[in-house]
Order: sequence, then structure tokens, then C-alpha cells
Amino acid sequence: MAGKTIIGSFLTVCLAFSISSTDAQTGTFSNPVLPGFYPDPSLCRVDDTYYMVTSTFEWFPGIPVHRSKDLVNWEPIGHVIDRKGMICEDLNIWAPTIRYHKGLFYVICTEKPGYIFYVTASDPAGPWSDPVYIHVDPETVSAIDPSLFWDDDGTCWLAANDRIKSGTIKHWVWIQEIDLTPVEKHNRKEATLKGERRYITEGSGIGPDNYTEAPHIYKYDGHYYLVIAEGGTWDNHAVSFLRTTDLRGAVEKWEYHPGNPVLTHRDKESAISATGHADLIETQNGEWWALHLGVRKQDGKHKLGRETFLVPVKWQKYDDGKFWPLFNPEKGNMTLMEDRRPDLPWTPVAGWPGRDEFAGSRLRPEWNFYMEPVSFDWFRVENGELTMNLLPRRATDRGKFAYIARRQQHHNFDVSAKMIFKPEKENEVAGIMAAIKHTNNIRLEISISEGYTTARVFYVTSDGEKITGEAVLPGSGGTYFIRLEARGWDFQFYAGTKENDLIPVGGIQDATILSSEIAKGFTGSFVGMYCSSYGEKSSSKVSFEWFEYKGK
Repeated sequence: MAGKTIIGSFLTVCLAFSISSTDAQTGTFSNPVLPGFYPDPSLCRVDDTYYMVTSTFEWFPGIPVHRSKDLVNWEPIGHVIDRKGMICEDLNIWAPTIRYHKGLFYVICTEKPGYIFYVTASDPAGPWSDPVYIHVDPETVSAIDPSLFWDDDGTCWLAANDRIKSGTIKHWVWIQEIDLTPVEKHNRKEATLKGERRYITEGSGIGPDNYTEAPHIYKYDGHYYLVIAEGGTWDNHAVSFLRTTDLRGAVEKWEYHPGNPVLTHRDKESAISATGHADLIETQNGEWWALHLGVRKQDGKHKLGRETFLVPVKWQKYDDGKFWPLFNPEKGNMTLMEDRRPDLPWTPVAGWPGRDEFAGSRLRPEWNFYMEPVSFDWFRVENGELTMNLLPRRATDRGKFAYIARRQQHHNFDVSAKMIFKPEKENEVAGIMAAIKHTNNIRLEISISEGYTTARVFYVTSDGEKITGEAVLPGSGGTYFIRLEARGWDFQFYAGTKENDLIPVGGIQDATILSSEIAKGFTGSFVGMYCSSYGEKSSSKVSFEWFEYKGK
């Protein structure tokens, strides 16, 4: 196997993590069930346990894996892409699908358009195998959002989405048989596509821009059902269905759900928008539920990214005697911020506490890197500290800079850290940063300037970087406390040498630059620890004794 795992296993000696859970006596749950940047959810069930994966795009490690007993409380248990060199360094991991077949878990995903891979594991906590690739002619086929389906006769089908350019760009969902047995081809392991590729749909015609994607196949009452997302991943996002009696039959035999889209919030007054990209599951008690992505906006924008929501599904028999799935029909065919719980044993899970005191020898699983790092020898966790070497790359460089961050999961939150730092030159800096990408971030840097210890706030947009706050800190002992208070779109930084005597650095920063609407892209905002030597080699280091995130 390539590389080594650098993110620690889940800590069991922790506080309750599930932000979505409510009082066990109420019989309800709160959405989202996974708050923060957890888009494109896919899930499977093994006996009475559910497993979920979500997209990570350019963030590393890739594809977090969660486990649940009740579909509401989700325990993080690892990542699929957690070793350097597992896939190409230019990470762009989106829309994975997880399935279970004959004792093995499969996760299939796009490495980049035209290149699909799958990995397997007997335990979804890992380790996961090295990738097996599926060659689909990347010159002509984009092949994104892949999904696997095993029929009753053991045949495995691959469903995926192509972006075909013929005057205007169209998105088609196709299916094809596949033999997953790995064979050596092109100096790597590959699976083999079989038979005819059948292009099923470019959408159900619910809007001018369908952007058909995210296919999954299910079998119910003798029919094959194909769920698709369409309308794009923003406000017009939606979920639709088709069905047929024979996957090998004529494409013309596929029928469209008369109620398409079965889920969209484009025309509804709701705290949730951009609902789509769904995956369905039947519980051991015969209920059906779906996970899907959505966003929670403030003032028309969102910085938390696309989150994971849960909604009940009902199979409705129509006049022709055939079934179609409906999403929450008793509640207006929409996802609610609070809804009845699944008929499953209520099982709150342990999770990490808000404060990380860097016990052990590895990072806890909530920590992430922006892009896959060049190496993992520039930081270490030992003796109750996280120590980071100052790397030359800056926060405005595209990835691979010294930044260790976690997801923002609340509109309002506080971040605090205790930092040990003794810069020797003015180009040596360390502090905390809130970022969605290298072109959009806000950070507090501690450095020295003309013999004084200085705290500066840097504000980065696509138009460039500017200093929006500056303060001289007392003393030069090397121990600093730094803080960020986030209230909606208002961010305020503080710094000082005494934890209870911090001074504001600059005024309130407008954090709308961290929204997906302004920054573009498909991720959410992160916050964490950062350092740099601004383009020069340096032997200096910074140590963090603790880092704390508190949702409000």
C-alpha cells in the first residue's frame, strides 16, 4: 500500500458529538445530521448498522466515513483516502458511493473527470485497498458520480454521469455492466466494463439547465429505480426518479416519475436550500429514508458548505398498481429542520471534545489539510503539543502550505488557541486562519516587526491581499493566546500574552468572502492553525498546546 496513515483513529474517550441529536424523549431529530462541509452523502446498511461517505474535493484526507445505528447520530470512524499517493496528488474528490457486497465494502469515486476508481475494505474504518481503476475513455467520456448496483443474479452495474458537448453541454446518465475483478493493465489494476453502454436520461425536463448527475440504482417491487440529481448544485437543485423492468431492455422503456422532482426547495419557504444529490436506504424495520445535501444560508449566502440532511421516504402505489417513491409527502415533499425520528433505537455516539490538547502521537480525525501535503514530516504530535515547521509557502499559494484545519460547523462559533512561538525574522509568522481556499481567507498572524511582537489581520480575496488590522503585543516571552469570535458574517480577532487579557486586532471583518457564493467552488469554510516563512527557508517552529472550537 502507498504511503502511511497520518490522521489518528477515532477517540472513544470523548464528549457527545452529534450536533443533530435532540432530547431522546421528544421523538424528533434536528437537521442537518452532519453539519458543516459534508456534501454528496451516500450510505449503505449492514444488518443494523449504517455507514456513510461524503465528498472532500481538494481537502485531505479524503472521503470521511461515518457510522450510525439510528441514521441521526453519526460517529466518525476514519477516511477512505488517508495515505499519501493513494490517488493523484491533484485532489478533486467528489460524489463517492459506498456499497456492501458479500463481506466487502466498496467505495467508488471519480479521481478526475474520465478516471474512476474503487477501493475495498472488510472494515469501513480501514484500511482501504489501493485503487482499482475503470478505464472509460477520458478523451470522450467524463464519467463522474459513479455508483455500483448488484442485481439478484450477481450482475454488477455501473451508473455514472457524462458531460457531452454537442453545441451546448449536456449531462447524460448512463449504465453499463462491469466486472470488478482487478486485472493488470497500463501498469495498474483495472476493472473491466462489459456490454453496451446505455445512455438513459439527460434529465426529466424540470428546468432549462438539468445538469443530470448523481445516479443510484435500487430495486423495489420488481422494478429498477434510478434516482438522479438535476438542476445544478445551487438553488435549483432537485431529486428525480425513473424506473424500468429490465436494465438490459430498451432505453425507451424507462418511465419518468409523474411527480418529478420528488424533492426540491427551489419554490419553498425553508431554512434549507439547494436540496439534492440523494441516496436511499431501507432500514431493518422496513422504513425508507434518504440522505441528501443542502445548505443553510444567512442573508442569502452560506459559508458552512453543503451539509448532510435526512428525510423520510414513502413508497406510494399509483393507479397503475406500480410504486413510486415520495419524499416526506405528509410534510409538503420537503426536508424539515426538525422531523420525526426513524423507527430505530436511539443511539447517541461519542465524539471529540471542542478542545484538542494533542494527546497521543497522531492528529485527531477532524483535522484536514488544504490539498495533499508534499510530505508529512513538517509537523508532529507529541508531549501534548502540535509542533509545525514554518514552510516557505504562504496562505495565498495554491495549497500545500502549513495549515491544519477543521470544518466550521456553526454560523456562530469561537476559536481559541495557546501558541508557543519565537520568530527570529520578520518573515516568520504563525497564527490562526479561517479559509475556504487560498484566494479567500482571513487570518491572524503573530510576527516581529522592528523589535516588537506584532499581530496582524490579513484579508484575502480574488482581488488580492491586504492588512485590515494591526496591534503591538506586550512582552516577548513566546507564549501567545489567540482568538476568533464569529457571529454570522462578523469575524473579530483577538491576541495577547494572557488568556484573560486579550486585545482586539483590527475591527470586525466581513466574512462573506468565505461564502460559496463569493469564493465559488463546492466546499465549505475551515478554521485552524497556520504558519509560514514567506518564501524563505526557515528552521523556526511553532507549537500549539491546545486549540478549541466552540459552536454557539
